[in-house]
Amino acid sequence: MTDQYNSLYQSFEWLVPSHFNIADACCHRWASSPHEARQVAIYFEDQVGQLTLLTYGQLSEKVNKLANGFIRMGIQPQDRIAIALQHSAETAVTILAALTVGAIAVPLTSSLISAEYAERLNDSQAKVAIVDKHSIAAVMSAIDNHSSVKQIIGIHTEDERIIPWRTLLARQPGTFTPVIVSSDSPALLIYPDPKENKPLKGTLLHQSALIGTLPGFVASQNWFPKGNDIFWTSFDWSTPHGLLNALLPTLYFGRSIVGCPAGRTIPRLFTLLEHYQITNMLVSSYELNRIKNHHDPLLDFKIAIRCISCPDTEVTNELREWVKSRFDVTINSIFAPLGFGYIIGESHEKWPSKPESIGKPYPGHTIAIINENGDEVEAGQIGEIAIHTSDQHDYPDPGISLSYWSNAQIHDTQKNQEWILTGVRGYTDQNNYFWRAPESTPPELVS
Repeated sequence: MTDQYNSLYQSFEWLVPSHFNIADACCHRWASSPHEARQVAIYFEDQVGQLTLLTYGQLSEKVNKLANGFIRMGIQPQDRIAIALQHSAETAVTILAALTVGAIAVPLTSSLISAEYAERLNDSQAKVAIVDKHSIAAVMSAIDNHSSVKQIIGIHTEDERIIPWRTLLARQPGTFTPVIVSSDSPALLIYPDPKENKPLKGTLLHQSALIGTLPGFVASQNWFPKGNDIFWTSFDWSTPHGLLNALLPTLYFGRSIVGCPAGRTIPRLFTLLEHYQITNMLVSSYELNRIKNHHDPLLDFKIAIRCISCPDTEVTNELREWVKSRFDVTINSIFAPLGFGYIIGESHEKWPSKPESIGKPYPGHTIAIINENGDEVEAGQIGEIAIHTSDQHDYPDPGISLSYWSNAQIHDTQKNQEWILTGVRGYTDQNNYFWRAPESTPPELVS
């Protein structure tokens, strides 16, 4: 393999329009083409195997109907819409509809308790909430105890206070002109997993954040899309990995993504991989180990996987070796802290990896190890992994969040000499490969 890293990194330039709407780029522009509108955007199989299939034309129509519903509810640009749904096709529709009207989508998992929903609803000051049978009890309790939420949409739920999803969409037209928004306007409000004694702080991602994550997505998936590439991820689409690092990039390229709820059996997963001929995966080590530890290797399935990426903290040498022997695929590890998308990682087809390294900065991102004074440290010295607000050409990095949400207000992200801290300590070698710092004493410089 020829090492193409330097040429790829040095030649890369960001192309960010002044106005950019994620929903338009991922959905409506494909639906506007008669040919692309017939391409499948989403295959989603529920717990009993019932399939929801949405072409780009059908996805756009559903998104537009919900967008019209939001407007009738009085939603204005930059209003927050809370989305508390189990992993489903409706998750994608709802997030895209919120973005279509210029609102800020607030994806929340369906597994939070009432107090956790209450904290997030009050902090975000969401005006509308979308719930399903898995989240309705906890969300309704949170709203009853005090909330800014004025209207609630329910999927497969029965409550006189809730507007049924199907009824709402049935009454709305299927056309809508996406709200024109600047590329630096807020689009997604991402809250971290609940932590004890930690003040709530949400990452605010702008519309351009999707553009910022594309180079790493393409590289980590060995130059997606190729041929008949079709994507699957083990992460729910309401999570940062599932949304920013899987669903939205796949739709941006006009390809198909497959979804199914968590808890699937391994034979069911292999049936899914074979039936849809899934080629590309962003998967947790938990899911890979479930496959590895399954009593039957399921060798009779004809699968087409060509690339697997996995969060760097979850990739062990043992797992790498097993994936290589089982699927004839080399894992690309990715470093994507909350709110950043892909910033460091591997791409085995374009540059070599180093054992236990988390990889190199993906093109478009300026990454360094800095000390408390905001100064870059030498190779081998431990500091904090930080990303610069600009790329090597002094162009603003669209993948960086420059603001966060707390106490119902937008705040500027704290910077250290124009460096944004990731909260992760690490070090580099002389060839700019990055490592996480060990918890014990610093290692010797890796050559």
